[in-house]
Amino acid sequence: MAVVHAHAEAVLPFTVTRTPLRPVIHSGSFMGAEVPVWDIADRFGDTNLLVTNMDQGRDLAQCLGRKNLALMRGHGFAAAARSLVEVVRMSVYTPRNARALLAALALGEVKPLSPGEIDARNAGYKPYSPETQRAWEYWARRAGCGDMLH
Repeated sequence: MAVVHAHAEAVLPFTVTRTPLRPVIHSGSFMGAEVPVWDIADRFGDTNLLVTNMDQGRDLAQCLGRKNLALMRGHGFAAAARSLVEVVRMSVYTPRNARALLAALALGEVKPLSPGEIDARNAGYKPYSPETQRAWEYWARRAGCGDMLH
């Protein structure tokens, strides 16, 4: 199991508007058809928007539920997966999908991935496939951790 929290700027507009973050590129299928937005103010009132105690952490986890991704209003996102490789993949493709969606929204009507496309893509995803391993090696080298691969 692995989790990540990130402050990707491309995701932020979807945390503060009613425009939903939806998967529009194949590599964004892991987010599912609907991405929840956790608003700390709903339960905890005015805060500094940071998760600072267990009650807040549990509330965020409840919002995430069985999904892979939850946005955090005015803050960023949290993602959870079965492995470090998968959660890093989500950390790369969540902002990439958000950038593609932002660009598409500027052009007009958007056609997100259908539930069938999401299911088909996710059913075919293999966390240790050669293509995923190539991406993992690339990300590890970019992060300066290439020496830890072997």
